Amino acid sequence: MWSKQNPSINTNGVVRYVLAAGLAILLLSVPVLTGAAKGNRWKGLVRNVACVKGPDVLLGEIADPVNDTARLQWPTLSSIKLWKASDRQGHVVTVPRDKLAKVLKYYMGDVADNLALPSQLTVQTGGRVVDAVELKQRIVAFLTPRAKDLGGDVSFKNVQMPNYVFFPNDYDKLVISMSDDLAPGRNEIILSGITPDGKVVSRRSAVVFADVWKAVPVAARPLNRMERVTRDKVAFQRMNMAYNRDVWDGTGGPWRMARTLGRGQVFTMSHLEPVPLIERGEMVTLVYNGHQVRLSIKAEALGEAGVGQQVEVRNLQSNKIILATVVDGETVVVR
Repeated sequence: MWSKQNPSINTNGVVRYVLAAGLAILLLSVPVLTGAAKGNRWKGLVRNVACVKGPDVLLGEIADPVNDTARLQWPTLSSIKLWKASDRQGHVVTVPRDKLAKVLKYYMGDVADNLALPSQLTVQTGGRVVDAVELKQRIVAFLTPRAKDLGGDVSFKNVQMPNYVFFPNDYDKLVISMSDDLAPGRNEIILSGITPDGKVVSRRSAVVFADVWKAVPVAARPLNRMERVTRDKVAFQRMNMAYNRDVWDGTGGPWRMARTLGRGQVFTMSHLEPVPLIERGEMVTLVYNGHQVRLSIKAEALGEAGVGQQVEVRNLQSNKIILATVVDGETVVVR
């Protein structure tokens, strides 16, 4: 047993030995960043949204390698433990960039400078997340087959959507739907989180603008009210249907103008009205159907009417005005 009086004992050496042993133990407990990890050659990018499993947040859960050196080192780098994750499943925390930089510096030292940081990082404990890139891809994939029904050339722009969608569980899925058919212009999209048994756990919305370019009927020359629309009075011009609503598709009829239309202007349904079966001023056959007699004479229509409707006509023989019922485009009947 050593005694305090033994002159061969160097107390300063003992202290240095104990400190060195303690430092070695401390270093062994810290992730070792070897090779490229010690320098500035590897580069990583911290995501703006991520899900972590806990109990500790790992670098690989919130960041991705950027260059080849980082990808080579990632098996080691991704396992670096950072701060403690929340123990509440589904709990979301948002960390601003300046605070995130300090936290990473605390846990990683100077190598934290190798990470490019977002304006903020939003982290959920457990579950999964669909980020903005995947979300936009899913929305476009949902809309593309529906665009075929619109005809013409279709493109999407001004997509307004959440930056991310969190799901409380790994097995929840994103279901995209619309309450109305896809149409030119502004469209609303529903983003639902659905469990395997069909329960809705979340619901968000997105908006997308659809440009639809196609050839539409325009007036080949100025057209007046009550003028019949014939083929020679119609031309076609390529236009964006998003800014031209209720456009006539060139079918149906016969039509006449309900109001005037200038040359090169688009035909909308508000410009058109069906041509009545009987028009004012037309010559028709007026038929008298009595119990024992049936007479047919010429008459002039004084109004307009369709089949089954009544119209006043003038008997061209007696000049009397008679209310008759339209049978077809040439015949009216009085019973």
